[in-house]
Amino acid sequence: MSAMKKMLMVCAGTGALALSSGAVAVAQPAPVLPTAVVTAVVDGDTVQVTDAVRGTVTVRILGIDTPETKKPGHTVGCWGPEATAFATHALLNQPVALIADPTQATVDAYGRTLAYVVKPDGWNYSVEAARAGVAKSYVFDHTPVQQYPAIVAAEDQARTSGTGLWGPPCHGATDSVPLTPVPAPAPAPQTAPAPPADSEVYYKNCSQARAAGAAPLYRGDPGYAAHLDRDNDGIACE
Repeated sequence: MSAMKKMLMVCAGTGALALSSGAVAVAQPAPVLPTAVVTAVVDGDTVQVTDAVRGTVTVRILGIDTPETKKPGHTVGCWGPEATAFATHALLNQPVALIADPTQATVDAYGRTLAYVVKPDGWNYSVEAARAGVAKSYVFDHTPVQQYPAIVAAEDQARTSGTGLWGPPCHGATDSVPLTPVPAPAPAPQTAPAPPADSEVYYKNCSQARAAGAAPLYRGDPGYAAHLDRDNDGIACE
């Protein structure tokens, strides 16, 4: 058994903020006891964690929304890559507590766990991502999270100072829009091939052909014509 898993199991056994029976802990004042480790960052508001009870789960972080980076058929939202980079720097491989909010469901329609992600010293990702200008406050189904006032206050700081997505080039406009299909280029117009230059050779009679040094002419030769081949044997001006 790995040292990290042992640490997580010990943390989970204390009961203070532990994950038990597959549920996440209810919000408590800082500091918090870590019960999981962030193992992957999907984007600025979604991470994967490994906890002591359930193994690897995907967590949709409560109270915020970050610009889209992976929505099929849509553009990447302004400041989306920066939000993902912020989450990676702040959370990847870090021990965290997953803290539920009693005003919200515990799992969303996609099967993701809904929780705050909080570091042991009480650093709440939802609040700090808003403060860094990489996330906007988010209300689902007209029901604000309990941390909504703190998230909005942090968001207002970022907006006032023009931090992150509130400054250039986004200026707060981070919507991801459907991609417009690029029409296929029109095929180039087909032009008839130019007739070979030899098709312009014409002899009025065999005397002219002989004077040009072209006689005799065989069928298919430049200048061959039926009026020069009186016996129609394929040889003109014999």
